[in-house]
Amino acid sequence: VSYKAYEFDSLISHPKEASLRVLSPSVIEIDCITHAFSASTPEEGIDADLVYVLSSPSDLHTQMGSLLEEYKKVGVEGKIAIIWGVASPPVVWAAQQAGALAQVHISGEDVMHEMIVTTVWGTPTPESAARIPRVPAISIKKSDGERLLGLLEKGPVRVSLRTKSETKWRRLPLTVAEIPGPEEPERFMLVHGHMDSWYVGTTDNCTGNALVLELARLLQHYRNKLKRSVRIAWWSGHSTGRYSGSTWYADNLFEDLEKHCFLSMNIDSPGVKEATDVGGGGLMGTTEFIRGALMEAVGSEDVKPGAYYMRAGDQSFYGIGIPSVAQRAYIPEGHPLKGRWIGGGGNAWWWHSAHDTLDKGDKDHLLRDLKMAALAVFRSVNSAVLPFDFSLAADQYQDVVIGIQTRTTSGTFNLNPVLDRVRALKAHSEELNTVTSGLKNADRERLYELNGLLMEISRILTSTFYTYAGKYDQDPAYGIPSLPSLQGAKKLAELDPESDEARFLQTKMVREINKVNHQLDGALRKIGEAIKVIKG
Repeated sequence: VSYKAYEFDSLISHPKEASLRVLSPSVIEIDCITHAFSASTPEEGIDADLVYVLSSPSDLHTQMGSLLEEYKKVGVEGKIAIIWGVASPPVVWAAQQAGALAQVHISGEDVMHEMIVTTVWGTPTPESAARIPRVPAISIKKSDGERLLGLLEKGPVRVSLRTKSETKWRRLPLTVAEIPGPEEPERFMLVHGHMDSWYVGTTDNCTGNALVLELARLLQHYRNKLKRSVRIAWWSGHSTGRYSGSTWYADNLFEDLEKHCFLSMNIDSPGVKEATDVGGGGLMGTTEFIRGALMEAVGSEDVKPGAYYMRAGDQSFYGIGIPSVAQRAYIPEGHPLKGRWIGGGGNAWWWHSAHDTLDKGDKDHLLRDLKMAALAVFRSVNSAVLPFDFSLAADQYQDVVIGIQTRTTSGTFNLNPVLDRVRALKAHSEELNTVTSGLKNADRERLYELNGLLMEISRILTSTFYTYAGKYDQDPAYGIPSLPSLQGAKKLAELDPESDEARFLQTKMVREINKVNHQLDGALRKIGEAIKVIKG
């Protein structure tokens, strides 16, 4: 299999040491770990009172929402906050903004999960570097967290916390293989996973690396049966660089990706023991197409629809506008091996810990997951018409816009111009579906032109719906709501319409609506062009 090996410089953070000691009401040593991109304390550590932040348990995909208000409400300034959940970027960022000196995260089980606490996605820019954490963060076991909270219920608790992380520039490798399709070699599907792991990392992501390597071998063997190409990437900098490998690739191969990549698929944590809850889907109306391939691969209709909507796991390509598809296999709810507030690894309790050892993998499940990935990729690259259904994307747009409009005060703000375009998007997309239905005999030139237009439409709709930063930057590494450009309108209902804040926000929202309307108009024009290509 032909491949390219790259090297790039990345700001990488390795957690080194941490300690937590209760000073009063009695002296207690608490086992703990610190995290990538946690700030280091002075050598003597930090002594301060603990304060409990009563908020929803955090996970990888927490949105900022009212987190900052929660921290300010309990008065964390000058204190060490303690909170349930994994050490995720938004809660550390909220703690820092609220003036906390440090933060203690309580795991959902007696396992401490390695985490990455920066909100910066990839290598920082001058602007995003300001969000590199300046507060230390540690994690403790569930039982120790319950013990500390029990002490807090009785009175003040003072602790001494010490952390050390090593954050510096490192040279990292990145490997990308390519299996060219004979008909349209320039257009490709990007399949990717991360090569780096915490500890042994059997299920995150040794199994993923093995699956993707075998997928490359299979596709190379059957390369003459591929219509389009498949590009396979093994990223580094996944955890300790917060997706710096995939972000570097998105930045430095932007033009190639923007012109030629029609779909992406992230492979992370397949082959997990007891992961019997299978599902999959994708963006831009690809869910049923992908789900059909997965059902055939596993020989069962028990494949739950769902997609990898959240920005995590090296999903660094939404800004460019490349839709993603995904397969998933998780440990089901209620199973004793399922962890709490886990962001990956099949939802297993051993995720990102020293317990992710060889016995946590399952060869039969890995073969199942390989079959699912292989058939999904094979069908995607060989589809006569790229498998997008923009009418379903229009439904998602409409649901979100109506939800935002409902949250704004009646008469305060009007999203009808956006809704009009979304409804037109629905109608035109349905017409496009009709004219392309069963389209297999069109001449190759017309199909090629049609698929190029479908790629352009998906670029617009994906980037607009899933990102705020757009094509040329990366949003922060926490949960981004759908249609983020318009979400600010919700706040208008909370403001005095005569206040400066409300008037400033109204001005901003007019500009954001102009942006979204312009993007939707562009998508509508491209759909019209696509219909003309087919009708002649």
